Amino acid sequence: MKSKFLVIACILFLISAGLCFANGQKATASDQVNLKYIYWGSPAEDAAVKQALSEFEAANPTIKVEPMYLPGDLDGSTYNAKMKALAVSNTLPDVGYFRPEEFGNYAENGYFLKLDDLIARDGMDDSYLPQTWLKIQGNTYGAYSAAECQVMWYNKKVLEDAGVPIPPTDYRNAWSWDEFVTNLKKITVDSKGNHPGDPGFNAKDITRFGVSYDLWSAMYYPSVWSNGGDIISSDGKTVYVDKPEAIEAFQNLSDLMNVHHVMPLVTGGTSVSPMTMLANGQLGFYVTGQWTLLELGTMKSFDYGVAALPIMKKPAQLYVSGVNVVFNSTKHPEEAWALQKWMMDPSKTLDLYTSGLWMPTKMSYYTDAEDLAKWLDNDVHPEGFKEAVVDSMAVAVNEPIMIKNINQIWGDYLNSAVESIWIGEKTAKEALTEAAGKIRKSGLLQGTY
Repeated sequence: MKSKFLVIACILFLISAGLCFANGQKATASDQVNLKYIYWGSPAEDAAVKQALSEFEAANPTIKVEPMYLPGDLDGSTYNAKMKALAVSNTLPDVGYFRPEEFGNYAENGYFLKLDDLIARDGMDDSYLPQTWLKIQGNTYGAYSAAECQVMWYNKKVLEDAGVPIPPTDYRNAWSWDEFVTNLKKITVDSKGNHPGDPGFNAKDITRFGVSYDLWSAMYYPSVWSNGGDIISSDGKTVYVDKPEAIEAFQNLSDLMNVHHVMPLVTGGTSVSPMTMLANGQLGFYVTGQWTLLELGTMKSFDYGVAALPIMKKPAQLYVSGVNVVFNSTKHPEEAWALQKWMMDPSKTLDLYTSGLWMPTKMSYYTDAEDLAKWLDNDVHPEGFKEAVVDSMAVAVNEPIMIKNINQIWGDYLNSAVESIWIGEKTAKEALTEAAGKIRKSGLLQGTY
């Protein structure tokens, strides 16, 4: 009898241990797993991510997650430098964010865990947007953290005071570029009440601007694509940035600052952040990343709206996001994968979506009305968000992170060229023609990963 009891007890123990492992947990608290999760972002994003990690720990009591937070920098240089130092010193974390422009290089050199078997095992192949999974030579090494894009927020009272109509939210029928500029001039005003084009208008004494654009590499693509252009060919072998379509798009953006005077100058314009200017009534429109809704949604001092992006020649949109990876050096691949899955599942981390930080990558949160309502029907997402933003993803093109050396091409040649356009030192044609010639001679056009 005693031996039979022991056999039954052993069987029950093994079943219990198997269930714990299937849930990505160790069997006992004494075998607690410690993970490090690295990420960047604003202070608001830091708080949101820490809350999600805390909820993961509560659901998985044998896993402890140490947040590794780096304040966000738009071009990613600080984060990339930190990641390089961690790689060189063999102290990489277990899981977390990775800069998209460096993903291919690190994946090709074996830094990330191959995810295909885990994705197939857990039935995740077809339940996410097809753009979500990032592959190198047919193998999946990461996933976009979110389905992010470019958006245009506006201050409703500013538009009303300026006599500007509420802009369209249908991305297919947005304002033309000329309509956009005309309305920006109505909003822009100097301290004497004059608008651009009025006699006596003082471009050095503007009290309210029409628009501010976030000016960094990913944010340029929608304008260039809308004008029928591109930066580098999709196969990574041909430079297009000096073609007329790209040149015109960059010149249009520069003219907002240097010709029409409806946008703050990049140097000497203002030290106040665009989001603060928008809230204070010093700005009509702000063109930026969708994730800024996290901060915008906490501002109760003004009424904001969302508009479809202006069209140069055709509607365009960008699919952009940080990448989530499991590092190949982790000692706990199952638990690290469990954490990555958690961060990708809106049913587990709904606050990351309802707060405005992210848009989901899981398919049903676009195709199923109930799931769509779970993250859109709230006070944070303004009226028209689905039409202007969610629906525009139908024409979204991925940020071209799979082009080899794309980060170096921007860093060595394009960023300085574009900067000279913004400050009015060179025309777009001059700057981009010169940069394109250098890129062609650089040896960096090596195709894609």
